Amino acid sequence: MPNLKTVFVILASLFWASSTIAAPIIQSAPDVAQQVNAGEMVLLDIRSRSEWQETGIAAGAWPVSMHEPDFGQKLQQILQHYKPKQIAIICATGGRTEYMAATLEGFGIQGITDLSEGMIGNKNGPGWLARKMPIITLEQSQANFDAKFKTK
Repeated sequence: MPNLKTVFVILASLFWASSTIAAPIIQSAPDVAQQVNAGEMVLLDIRSRSEWQETGIAAGAWPVSMHEPDFGQKLQQILQHYKPKQIAIICATGGRTEYMAATLEGFGIQGITDLSEGMIGNKNGPGWLARKMPIITLEQSQANFDAKFKTK
């Protein structure tokens, strides 16, 4: 049976470790849209190309699909211009954004905002589309990204 000192050290270590992990930053679609419109934040739509074509893309968002091979390259370009706290990510229902925010945090990129209600909605909110927030086409969004980063 471990002694009291050993138990205390283990509990203190667990408490310290859990307190150093940053909680995810979660914001609603209207809050993120307001910051994007004010130029305080950029929004990355990490869904697939077919999803973009099906629903359109949130106005102001850039198409940076986590499913395409150039995802890392595009993310590096964006991180050269924006701090993680200036970046929000959106997917369909929040599952991929939660996963991606946690993955990036594991690589030391902390502070990215999870627009967790996504385009379609979930328990955190009705979603960009149900809120009838503005959308643009994939072509418009890609042109906006290309103009910012002069990729073409």
